[in-house]
Amino acid sequence: MTSTAVQPLLRLDGVELTYPNGTRALNGATLEFYQGEFTVVLGLSGAGKTSLLRCMNLLQKPTGGAIISSVVGLLERKARIRAHRRRTAMIFQHHQLLPRFSALHNVLTGRLGHHGTLRSLLPLPQADIALAFDCLERVGLADKALTRVDNLSGGQMQRVGVARALAQQPDTLLADEPVASLDPATADKVLSLLRRVCQEDAITAVVSLHQVELATRFADRIIGLAQGEVVFDGPPSALTTQVLGIIYDRRAADAASAQQHPEPDQSGLAASSSRPPLQEHQS
Repeated sequence: MTSTAVQPLLRLDGVELTYPNGTRALNGATLEFYQGEFTVVLGLSGAGKTSLLRCMNLLQKPTGGAIISSVVGLLERKARIRAHRRRTAMIFQHHQLLPRFSALHNVLTGRLGHHGTLRSLLPLPQADIALAFDCLERVGLADKALTRVDNLSGGQMQRVGVARALAQQPDTLLADEPVASLDPATADKVLSLLRRVCQEDAITAVVSLHQVELATRFADRIIGLAQGEVVFDGPPSALTTQVLGIIYDRRAADAASAQQHPEPDQSGLAASSSRPPLQEHQS
């Protein structure tokens, strides 16, 4: 899908994140994300998935390294960060919707970043309202446009979240465990929808998940995190049982590999690492 001749839409260069309590959430993450790519991030709770996504749109400022956008440049100045956030939509696990407002009203909040503070206090343009209706239609909820979101099902609320993200007209979409609270059938439908609309609009998507089966079905690329480190970066076809062991239990995987490949009895060489080489992202 990508080419070495194509500039990444977003690059993370040695990004580190240590929280004030000393917890190290990210340890030197270097990653590139390309237009139209659907990436899934896998890892245990606490592995750094949410921290990675929050750093990608600067909701959480890294404590080390750099994040570079091909559109606005190095993300260090406030003006550049604001411009980057306008182009980066976010979908949350718990929807983050306004429960007492209609689906249409919630989708329209995706347009606020495109207007100044004073302009956002006035009624939004008809073009924005038409766009919001179109986004609801794309996620199959045009008939629920005037329904309060607290009267919708969990799956419908998440689809409103997708519509809100589309209304932002982003080039990058970040989704933090977007189907964790949904039943398997609904989760499948939401991810199918999310992948389809991202393909249609050539949106770069980075989605954190717990479900390996969903990751292998929907992802173009999978990133595995363990203890804040990128331990896998490659296509779903390379996600072997051994790699999953590294992502979800590194010490157990190393021990098992050492038993399968013991050090030669007579060799002056140091034992080779029991951990398999990391899969590089195919460019």
